[in-house]
Amino acid sequence: MRRWFALALLGGMGLGQGYVVQPGDTLGRIARLFQVPVSELMMANGLIEDPLPAGLKLTIPPSDWDPMNLEVLPLLEPPQPKPRPWVFLRLPPAPIEPQVRSVQEGLASWYGGRFHGRRTASGERFNKFQLTAAHRHLPFGTWVRVINPRNGRSVVVRINDRGPHTRGRIIDLSYGAALQLGMQRQGILWVRLEVLDRWPKP
Repeated sequence: MRRWFALALLGGMGLGQGYVVQPGDTLGRIARLFQVPVSELMMANGLIEDPLPAGLKLTIPPSDWDPMNLEVLPLLEPPQPKPRPWVFLRLPPAPIEPQVRSVQEGLASWYGGRFHGRRTASGERFNKFQLTAAHRHLPFGTWVRVINPRNGRSVVVRINDRGPHTRGRIIDLSYGAALQLGMQRQGILWVRLEVLDRWPKP
């Protein structure tokens, strides 16, 4: 919808004399001083109401000034902002949980100390603080989740050695893995082994 307004360019209209508002001046007093209607004084200066600030420069319309002769221009609607385009962000895929290929239960032990730094059956140097383990037949590089049923703790280890060499045990853990399971003081613990198909990324 278009609206209409009167555009009065006071500097270029050729209106009457000027007047600087003095302290205490009102529209009525100034209109009486120059013998012009208050309504014309307000329209010529774009005023709405009193009080007038001192120092304001007013244009006094001449006696033959007709406010209805002002140029009338259409007021266009302000331009609407352009809608911002949608930006679609591709979320990273959810991590895929490793699948359990087989399960085994039995006694676990741990080793470290004098074996630290020695060669394992896979050719690696044994580091008792790394999460590794020895198993009799699982391929080197197999990932196994070891669960302590007593406290619910678990740790994922990588098979890089052969053992245990004591009958009745199914896995020999590094000292670091035993710490995470909370079995470093016991030495031997009944555990549950879950053989995984891949390394579980954090």
